[in-house]
Amino acid sequence: MFGSVTGALYGRCAARLGTLVLFAGLAGAAWGMDAAERRSILDAARPAAARDAGQPVKIKVDVLNVDASWAVLVGELVSPSGGSPDWKKAEQCHPDLDKMLWVVLKKSNGAWKVRHIDICASEPPYWSLDSLYGGLVWPCGVYTGLEDGSEDGPPEKRCRQQRAHRRP
Repeated sequence: MFGSVTGALYGRCAARLGTLVLFAGLAGAAWGMDAAERRSILDAARPAAARDAGQPVKIKVDVLNVDASWAVLVGELVSPSGGSPDWKKAEQCHPDLDKMLWVVLKKSNGAWKVRHIDICASEPPYWSLDSLYGGLVWPCGVYTGLEDGSEDGPPEKRCRQQRAHRRP
């Protein structure tokens, strides 16, 4: 009897684990990138972030979206040990303000290149896309999951609406 209860419990756990693995795989497919692409993007962003931080850093990713050879990365910098970087070494950062990492990258000739980077944004740059970049200028998919509090909806929705209105 004990063996059958243990076997049933094991079977249910294995089924749940299989479901989780399936959903994780589907989520990865929905993101549209594999581990190698993600690594390439982070490898391109890290040197610029380390340069601006004045020290080696790792990147903790909150959002990473790719669409039509463009990528937007939102996250934060951490020290190689996983703690907070020494913000006194980052000349452009105020040590007492919030620090969000914002990186826009473009893939060209098979390599990702940083086009914009802010390692210590005290407010999310996507709140000010109009004034900072002239609006929703990149492919709409890079704005997925970003919320800016606009009454007209999130940036991705507004981008898709703008693009639909431009079509002849």
